[in-house]
Amino acid sequence: MAIILLIGFIMSIFLFILLLGKRNLLLVDKVLLSIFAVYALTIGGPYIEIFNRNNDFPYPHLINNAWLFLLLHGPLLWFYVKSLTIKDFKIKPIHLLHFLPFAVFLALHIHNFLFLSADEKILLTKNELFTQTGLFKIRGISIGIFSIGYNIWALRLLRKHRTTIENHFSNIENIDLSWLRTLVIASLIVFSVNVALFNINNFIPFAGFYEIAQIAYSFSTAYVFYIGYFGIRQGGIFVDYPIAVIEQAIEPAKQDQPGTAKQKNYSDIITRLTLLMESEQPFLDPELNLARLSNLMKTKAEIISEVLNASLNQNFFDFVNKYRIEEFKLKCLNTENKHLSVMGIAYESGFNSKAAFYRAFNKFEGMSPTAYISKVS
Repeated sequence: MAIILLIGFIMSIFLFILLLGKRNLLLVDKVLLSIFAVYALTIGGPYIEIFNRNNDFPYPHLINNAWLFLLLHGPLLWFYVKSLTIKDFKIKPIHLLHFLPFAVFLALHIHNFLFLSADEKILLTKNELFTQTGLFKIRGISIGIFSIGYNIWALRLLRKHRTTIENHFSNIENIDLSWLRTLVIASLIVFSVNVALFNINNFIPFAGFYEIAQIAYSFSTAYVFYIGYFGIRQGGIFVDYPIAVIEQAIEPAKQDQPGTAKQKNYSDIITRLTLLMESEQPFLDPELNLARLSNLMKTKAEIISEVLNASLNQNFFDFVNKYRIEEFKLKCLNTENKHLSVMGIAYESGFNSKAAFYRAFNKFEGMSPTAYISKVS
């Protein structure tokens, strides 16, 4: 099983070099480089430790160190999500507090292990005596809390990001970071399994530490391959993310009308909005966003957003796509559109992707488009 760890280490280095070759590295790229480097150390460290045990410890000072890097995964993931979702995000001195757990355990590790002689390190490792210490159990629980906690935090940041873009865009396929959400969920699963294995074994021993380590870090290797798949096959993880475009679109439109939605008559705005949507049909524009609708309405974007959320109980994304679905249903009944496919009609109705159309249709109609067409036919 050690060969799996070696493959994971090589894959991490390969992804690191692949990204390093990218021109004009942004902060998000540098954070991702750090993630690949940490994964290389996290997976490569246990391989060296197993190699040491199997070859009479030729490198005794390289054992029992890899666990420290597990405390870096969470903060780096947080920085990665932040740099993808916030325009001009910069790392400030206060952000270094995210690395405080790593610094604390590094200091404890230096005091309790790093300055030991080679013979003492070999003795502790060969008999796995270090697993009997209180520090070992504390570090296992701490790694679990920090790693799982940061993954959950990252998911909350991504959920907040999705809420923001759904309030400003009618087409979110290329900006919803669903690929990153998938990677974070996979990371959460991997860390949860690994943490469970180590911590259960700490209190109810069922296998040796290095047996557990080989299993646990093999899951990490699988995750690195998963990242590689997204990066190389789908491309999402290695491309520049247009956060600036999002920030420009969600900036309040500069209109002449003063005041807020609370000072206005909701019904008047809803009436004008409904009239605009039905007469001019701006929803047929696949790239319609809140800023464009704001300009058409001559009303501040934040007012429209507040009206949609507070009065109609809808975000902008659902509001616009509901009109597109109704337009699709009307076009299906029009005999002049018989020559068009299902997606042909969907494109004519303002959608620009099959996945977005099918999701929206199922959400509002509770059935697939083909089932609906069969029903009305």
